[in-house]
Amino acid sequence: MTYLYIDEKGPQETIRASNPYNEEKKIRLGNDNMYVYVADVIKISKDSLSIIEENYKLLEQKYIASRNFDKELKGKDILDKNFKFGIASMKNREIDFYNSLIDILLENQVDNLLLSINKMSLVADNRLTHWILELEKKRFIESAWLLKYSLVKYLEIEASASVILSIFDSNKSNKEVLTEIQKDLEAFIEKNKNINRMRGQILEYKKLIQIIKTNKHLISTSSFEEVSFDWEKFSFDIDLWMTEMSLDTKFQIQSTELILDEGIPLHPFAKFDFLSVKEEEDSVNHVGLRISDVLIVFMGKMISKLANDVRYDKNKPDERKLLSKSWFALDEVQFKLLKKMKDYFFPDNSTYCFVVDVYFDDAALLQTYFEYVSTYESFDSYKAQAENHVDNHFKHFIEVINSKWALAVRNEKVIRKEHGSMIDAIAAQILRPL
Repeated sequence: MTYLYIDEKGPQETIRASNPYNEEKKIRLGNDNMYVYVADVIKISKDSLSIIEENYKLLEQKYIASRNFDKELKGKDILDKNFKFGIASMKNREIDFYNSLIDILLENQVDNLLLSINKMSLVADNRLTHWILELEKKRFIESAWLLKYSLVKYLEIEASASVILSIFDSNKSNKEVLTEIQKDLEAFIEKNKNINRMRGQILEYKKLIQIIKTNKHLISTSSFEEVSFDWEKFSFDIDLWMTEMSLDTKFQIQSTELILDEGIPLHPFAKFDFLSVKEEEDSVNHVGLRISDVLIVFMGKMISKLANDVRYDKNKPDERKLLSKSWFALDEVQFKLLKKMKDYFFPDNSTYCFVVDVYFDDAALLQTYFEYVSTYESFDSYKAQAENHVDNHFKHFIEVINSKWALAVRNEKVIRKEHGSMIDAIAAQILRPL
């Protein structure tokens, strides 16, 4: 028998435009102030549960005693300070805690899934995604995946207030929203046409304008509905991970109990044949939920802080934004923890231990940060390249982005051959919702 424990960070059932409008955030981000929704799932076998519970309770007690407070330990308590640059900002007490925790998980073969869903992608789903899929079905575009990626990236970073507000305006038709996007893109290109750094971006936006001009008459006339969280994406991501483990004979869903933290609904899991499901569970009663909490708070904060550090200044469009040097100013203990975390969260023997959204830049930034630092076998070799880490990481980041794009295009070709179109593959639950 096995147990799955799930916790989340950045939850929002309904997404709305910021009010008053905030140019940087664009949409209301909820209490966690996150542009993405992230969740963490851990799998603990029955044989390991008691030893994990015993060791983690001791670890909790040790940390709580060092902080002199008397309450349930939460990830936000551990990382409330000294986390501006992630691991590079952590103090010894917090380093020791996470070092010991990851040791417990690795020694007891606790499998982990980290998943990420972009909130602006959910906004695009409401108005634009069905149109994109219809264009792909008619073969009017090269790639639905790339078109969705480009649109979400534009909405997340460049889109003006008029575009974002039009998306949430129930009096605006879908066609009017596309026209608003077209005009905004044209204005962006005119403003930035002489910015050398923007050449590739402007080329993509010109293609986007042409697609809108040629095909906006084909968009649905359906009325606007509120932007809600897509639990189908959430459950599909978990399904991918469970299927991979099943094929590797590491998992059997019929002998698995699912334990959901408070706030996670039951309905996304109705299609699965779990032995049992416990919903609205209090983490006080489940060590597994407490472990999932400290993991997801850690990785959620990492994603958020990495993304904020590279978000470019619209008033200085010619300046390239890379990660600050401070992210790479690791001491030896921090370096070793980061490598250990890479082995746990991004193991080489799993494809679906980290599932990302169509617009995945924030998630890829997290993945490549861990991957890049872990390419160094020793701290001495890492330290010797101190002046090159920012640029070398960026090169790795671009390689990963390009690789994911190329894979998406190849997959679309296979899907068209096997299922006719992406929209048909999604309807057949063969393909993750776009």
